[in-house]
Parts: sequence; C-alpha cells; structure tokens
Amino acid sequence: MQPDSVMEAGSAPDVIRHLVLLGDALQNIDMGAEPAEAVLVPRPRNPWKLTVLEAPHVLERGWAREIPIDATHIGICVDGGWAIETSGLLRGSAQSVSGALDTLAAAADQFEEVFEKLVKSALQAGLPTVVCTLVPSRHEEPSRQRATGAALAIFNDRVLRQAVAARLSVIDLRFVCDEESDYASETLLSRAGVRKVANVGRAALYEISREQGRTRVYF
Repeated sequence: MQPDSVMEAGSAPDVIRHLVLLGDALQNIDMGAEPAEAVLVPRPRNPWKLTVLEAPHVLERGWAREIPIDATHIGICVDGGWAIETSGLLRGSAQSVSGALDTLAAAADQFEEVFEKLVKSALQAGLPTVVCTLVPSRHEEPSRQRATGAALAIFNDRVLRQAVAARLSVIDLRFVCDEESDYASETLLSRAGVRKVANVGRAALYEISREQGRTRVYF
C-alpha cells in the first residue's frame, strides 16, 4: 500500500506514513532479504513504515494498546489458507454434508471472533482502515479447488459482515488475485501478487482517508 498522494504535505490525511497491518497475511510470503516496505512499494514518493500485528495473539491482549501512536492507517488482512485449513474440511472425509457444513460453520465462528476483535481495535484507533477478503487458493486438483472455494465463500461472508457492520471499506482479493503470476504456490501470493494487492490498497486508503464512514468495495 503505497504512501503516495497528490498532496505533498506530510500532515495530509491521505499520505500513508505508518501502516499497521492487523493479521497474518504476510507471515508466509517470501520477502527475500529486502524489508517488507521495499517489497510492497519499490520506489515510494514518501518515506513510510509497516508494522504487522498478527491475529493469533488477538485473544491474549487488546490490539488498541498495541497499535503504535504514530500509526496513520490500518489494513486488516488474514491468511485465507490459515482460516480454511483450521476448519479441517479439507482433511479426511465427512460422513454427511450436514456434518461437513457444521464443522465449517464452527470454524467460521471461531475465525469471526478473532476478526471481529481486529475490526473493533481498528475502530478504537480511529484511523482510516480497509479490510481485505481472504486470498483465494489455486489448487490444480479440481475437487480440492471446489472444496476450498466453497469454504472460502463462507469465511469471506463473515469478513464482509463485519466490515459492513463497522462501515469499513473492503478490498475483494478474489478479483485482485486472478492471475497465475500472482501466486508463488497454491495458497501463497508471489511478490508480484503482493505488490498488486498493495497498489489496490493504496488507492483504497487514499479515498478512505478523504471520505470515511461508508462501505466501498475495491478490486
């Protein structure tokens, strides 16, 4: 998400000086030896920094106290592969459709509890915030891709519900990450894919910074 703006003043609300990422979306991405900021935005017009606060610890402490005081913007993005694998739906075989759906719904409930805490913390911080849907996977095996896609839809429904309830805007990664080059593996984005998401995020945060309070969808 590039800290770039048509306004050059350092105090301009649309200039991203310090982005806080709530979630583990970057946890397994191969960034190489470069700082994450350089991977996301190769040549920024304005200096900026990134702070990542991962979701698994959200139940242990309040994120509002963890968000740096100099933060200017917030992005909420959770690893879709993590969310779906937690459900256990893709491991083993279900004895019935209702059993599989019950397992998935229970995992989605657990996921939504964590996601809701991330959203509440962003609201408490009072900073321009954008929410990302889960990154879709790209499995070569058709049956596995169908199962993953069905699970993703249920988790993304929870993401959208929380975002709309909080009147936060959404980046729908299902439409952003739509090319083979966007992926380094079946479930992880490549550096090119991460930069594509960052570019959409920059545009979203630019608009949100100037006009908050209603939900928009970006892709």
